[in-house]
Amino acid sequence: MKPIGHGHHPSPYEQVFGELDPQEVLQRCGRTFYTASLVMPSGVRQDLAVLYALCRAIDDCADAADGAGKRSPACLLDQIASGLNGEHTRSPIVNAFRSLAERHGIPIALAQQLIEGVRFDLDAVRIETVDELLRYSYRVASTVGLMMCRILDVEPEGDSFAIDLGIAMQLTNIARDVAEDARADRVYLPAEWVDSKRVLALNNDTEAETAGVCEAVERLLVMADRYYASAELGMHYLPIAVRAGIRSAAWNYHAIGSVIRRDPVRALHERARTSGLGKSLRTAAALWAASLESLPLGPSDVHDESLHRAVRTLRFVST
Repeated sequence: MKPIGHGHHPSPYEQVFGELDPQEVLQRCGRTFYTASLVMPSGVRQDLAVLYALCRAIDDCADAADGAGKRSPACLLDQIASGLNGEHTRSPIVNAFRSLAERHGIPIALAQQLIEGVRFDLDAVRIETVDELLRYSYRVASTVGLMMCRILDVEPEGDSFAIDLGIAMQLTNIARDVAEDARADRVYLPAEWVDSKRVLALNNDTEAETAGVCEAVERLLVMADRYYASAELGMHYLPIAVRAGIRSAAWNYHAIGSVIRRDPVRALHERARTSGLGKSLRTAAALWAASLESLPLGPSDVHDESLHRAVRTLRFVST
């Protein structure tokens, strides 16, 4: 496998067709998930690295500079999609994922849904309603959670809670990157909450525009809190060996919302980050919590199906 150069983030083309080590891609490009993976069994960690590397390659297509021919983001997504469908491909990561999917029974439709979600990001983005936002979040994040469930051998009843964790994390991503996304002509905050023109005007730094956007971001974080709370209820469906890792990732992502809330105006212009010490402490706390859970717990596992009203059809199609 080819090592990643120091300080170099591989391009989507390199990720799709290069001989990159999935473990190194995870370590360099997914710090929160890499931290979580360290407390998982080595075999699981390797499989999750393959999944992460494929998803990273797909996701990075949305932010790639426009290229020509086979290196263009749209064409790369087409090549990944056709490879996943069984057509011959020279992509090491697509081939590795196909083998992974066969071993774990991962529906290819989940990866295809992820690709469709990322296609939405290739053009200017405007989201009108909360339901539209939830469907987007399902495609680009919950699908990843469902694929992880197959790798982790999670009970089928845990799928609903995995969907919620994916949505919660994506909502956190959106809350963290509002201004950065606006510079790329992408507005994920629903128009029914705030006019997209206000979000796009963030770089003007007017107090009125900032206040309106901050209110919408807080609504987003409140909604994310509901999905995080639901995901926590379903943690006991995870095998005990991986529970600490997933909980660590969830807690560390949820903590980003707390950083945003401490200084929402600053968070609009400077990406909110949690400290390395904080990540370590939350990971230690997740390990401690898992050590107290020697048996599956209940009956706090009744899922609130109202959380899936907007994504029910997508869930049926992709699984």
